[in-house]
Amino acid sequence: MSNQTYENLHSKGVSLSYDARWLPEASIHAIETIARAASKHATEAYLVGGIVRDIVARLPRIITAPDVTIIGEAASFAQALAVENTDCSLISASQHHTAKVKIGPVTVDIASARTDVYEAWGSLPRITLVNDIEADLRRRDFTVNAMAIHLTPTGLGDLIDPHDGRIDVANKIMRVIRENSFAEDPLRMLRGVRIAARYGYIFDNDTGKSIGGSLDHLSKMCVVSPQRVFNEFRLWFRPHEDLDALTEIAAQNGILNILVSDANFRDGVFRRLSPCGTEMERFSAFAYMAPMDVMIDLAKRLRMPSDWCAIVNETYIARGVAERCRSELVTDVELWRSLADVRDEVIRAAISVESSTVASRRLVDYKTRLCKMRTALNGDDLIALGIAQGPMIGQLLDALLKLRIDGSIATADEERAYVMRHLSDG
Repeated sequence: MSNQTYENLHSKGVSLSYDARWLPEASIHAIETIARAASKHATEAYLVGGIVRDIVARLPRIITAPDVTIIGEAASFAQALAVENTDCSLISASQHHTAKVKIGPVTVDIASARTDVYEAWGSLPRITLVNDIEADLRRRDFTVNAMAIHLTPTGLGDLIDPHDGRIDVANKIMRVIRENSFAEDPLRMLRGVRIAARYGYIFDNDTGKSIGGSLDHLSKMCVVSPQRVFNEFRLWFRPHEDLDALTEIAAQNGILNILVSDANFRDGVFRRLSPCGTEMERFSAFAYMAPMDVMIDLAKRLRMPSDWCAIVNETYIARGVAERCRSELVTDVELWRSLADVRDEVIRAAISVESSTVASRRLVDYKTRLCKMRTALNGDDLIALGIAQGPMIGQLLDALLKLRIDGSIATADEERAYVMRHLSDG
């Protein structure tokens, strides 16, 4: 793609000059591959969604994966792509006229242009294929996501912007296309706060009022379609999302209270999270700051997968240990025993958001020193040395662990010597 690729965008009032930093080379290659295939098969193809928004915003680095809409059947087009390009593979094709392909390292979602009709509240929409990209854009959520760029054999063609999304991008405004948008699909509220937080956008007044009047729809959807709510909710915790801004915006608009009532997140509480932290670590930090009974209830309501439920339970353990450390002396052995089965990302999250210096230091001590402690001998080893089965096995293992932690012993031979002394002493 050259600078000429973007000339048509200039004519549409979008000030763009191509810079290689904007799109990764892999994304450029994927887009060019699709553009060539569309030309070969006489198919109209358009770049749509977040990547268009980010191009129009002139972001210095675009990480949004390409989404493509075609006039025609997406699955057939995706299959042809996979057959005709050695670096392209078909990941999935759906009866809902969508497909997912991988071109080099880039995953691209391809969809047929369509209109959506929501016949029953909370249901998936009834889809009708259309031959008009503007009709497809009218079904979308926010104006900033309702733009398209025509893909041509030479690169990017016209910017199609029927709802003045480029103006809202310039003004950092989130505006819904239709008044009943959130009633149609309450998940748009969760998506909206995520986008607003990531880019520093604000909801315009009418959209803010629409959110306030649609919160009951979101609450009901947690009951009717909990898996869909969870799938959108989990995106809040991706590493590149601004969790502080996200929770603040969600709280201001009443959305957070629908999910975790009575949550009170401190300003900037998530800033200490590592930028390399995992999705689970960030979710654990969120759970640590919310009322635990509310988080347990949320995990049940949204029917979270077992690993997410485990994070909630382990976070509850870590927070309980921290609370004890604030008010009483917790020995090293007790700390080790309490946290031995808690995964490392939960400990990291607890350290990041814990407000008590005393508790935080104890958690850091566990993570950097105590968690590595193990006895070389186990119960079977003690029995082989002559210790009778019974409570004494556990008592000796505790004693060996304490000696390990204290630094009094450091090897398996020293542990055996300790056990043999115990035997000789009767």
